[in-house]
Amino acid sequence: MSMDLNGIKKQYENFILKPVVNKIAIRKGKGVRLIDTSGKEYLDFTTGGGVSLLGYNNEYTDYVKERVEKQIENITHINHYIYYSEAVAELAEKLAEITPGNLRKMFFCNSGSEAIEGAMRTVRKYKRKFELIGLQRGFVGRTMGAVSLTGLSKNKRKIGPLLPGVHHIPAPYCFRCSLKHTYPKCELACTEYVEDFLKYGTCGDVAAVFFEPILGDGGVIVPPNGYFEKLIEICKRHDIAVVADEALTGLGRTGKIFAVEHWGIQPDIMVLGKSLGGGFPLAAFVVTDRVADVFEYEDFSSTAGGNPVACVAGLATIELIQREGLCERAAKLGEYLINELQHLASAFGIVGEVRGKGLFIGIEIVEEENRYPAPQKAEEIKRLMMEKGFLFDIFGESTLRLTPPLIIEREHLDQFAETFNSVLKQVTSHECY
Repeated sequence: MSMDLNGIKKQYENFILKPVVNKIAIRKGKGVRLIDTSGKEYLDFTTGGGVSLLGYNNEYTDYVKERVEKQIENITHINHYIYYSEAVAELAEKLAEITPGNLRKMFFCNSGSEAIEGAMRTVRKYKRKFELIGLQRGFVGRTMGAVSLTGLSKNKRKIGPLLPGVHHIPAPYCFRCSLKHTYPKCELACTEYVEDFLKYGTCGDVAAVFFEPILGDGGVIVPPNGYFEKLIEICKRHDIAVVADEALTGLGRTGKIFAVEHWGIQPDIMVLGKSLGGGFPLAAFVVTDRVADVFEYEDFSSTAGGNPVACVAGLATIELIQREGLCERAAKLGEYLINELQHLASAFGIVGEVRGKGLFIGIEIVEEENRYPAPQKAEEIKRLMMEKGFLFDIFGESTLRLTPPLIIEREHLDQFAETFNSVLKQVTSHECY
C-alpha cells in the first residue's frame, strides 16, 4: 500500500469523522523521527499524544516487538477476567511493585478515559459518597463521566446535561492564577479556596478529588511547592479519597517512574494509560487493598481490556525503562532543555514561561505588551517549526507542549533549541544577542 497525501486526505474526507490537526500523512518512524509520505523527516516531540516513549523502529522497540510476536504465536486475545492470563498476571505484579504507596490491585482496560470511568464508579462505592471534584483546566477524558470531571469547557459543549455531583476547583496555575494572587505571597490561596468550597459549594458528600499531577491539556501546569501537601491534608481531614491520573505523566515521562513521586503523594487510586501498552491500547486503574475490598465482579468490565498482546508489550516497555535508566535520562535531559529554553525566554518577550519536569515541557506563548495568551503566534511558531522538521502540540490557550521519546539525544534537543531561537526571531523580528 502506497498512497500519496491527496489520496489519503480524500479517504479521510469521505470516511473519517474527526478532522486531522497536522496536514501531513506519516508513513513510518525511525528512532526519534517520523517520516511522511513525501519522505520528509521530523523530530518528534509528540510521541503520538504521549504513547511512544521508546520512539520508533529501534533496538528498544525491537525488543518489545520480539516479545509481542511470541505472544501472537500463542494467542492474541482472551478476556482477562473470564480466564487466567499469564501476560496479565506478570504485568499486574510488576505494576504493583513499582506503583507508590499501598497501590496493589488493578483492573485493565483500553484507554485512560475508560480507566477514569472505572475509577469513578469504584471510588463512589468505596466512600459511599457521590460527589467528585476535578481541577479547572484539567483533562481526564471525553467519555461522559470523564468529560464531566474534565475542567475544559471546549470538551463538553452541546452534550449536556453531564454527570451530576461533579465540581471543579481552581487549577494551581501560578502564571495565570484565577484568584489573581501571586505565588508564594498567596500562601497557596487556591487550597484555602478548597476548604470554603467544601463547606459552601457541595452537599458535604464528596467521595474523591481527581487530578493530573501535571496538567497536560491545560498547558503543562506544574503545581507549586506545597500545593499537594495542603490539598491532600484537606482531603484526609474530610475523608475524601485521592485519585491521580498518570495516563500522560506516568512511566518515566517526568523523570520519575510516576509524577506523584515528585511530591511524595500516595493516592488511593491511580489511573494509567497511553504509554502503558508500549504502543498498544492498554490502560488500568490501580487501587489499594482497602479500595479493592469493595470491588465486585459486576462493578466494571472491558471486553478487550488486558489483551495479552498489549500486556506483554507493556511489561517489556517497563523492563526497558528500568533497565536502561530512562527515568534518570528524562530527568537529566529535561533539566538541560528547560534551562536552554528559559534562557531564550529571557530574550524573547513572547515566551511567557517555560515549565515542566523531565521530558514533559510547556512553553507558554504570550502577547508581549500584556502577557495575555497568544494562540495565533503559537500556531505560527508551530507551523514554522514543522516546516523546519519539528513536531509538537499546542495545549492550554497558547502553550507549546513537548513530549519527546525518552530515548532522545542531547544533540536533538540542541537542534530544537537552535531552530526555535531562529523561529522566534522570525516571528518577532527580534535579534537575540
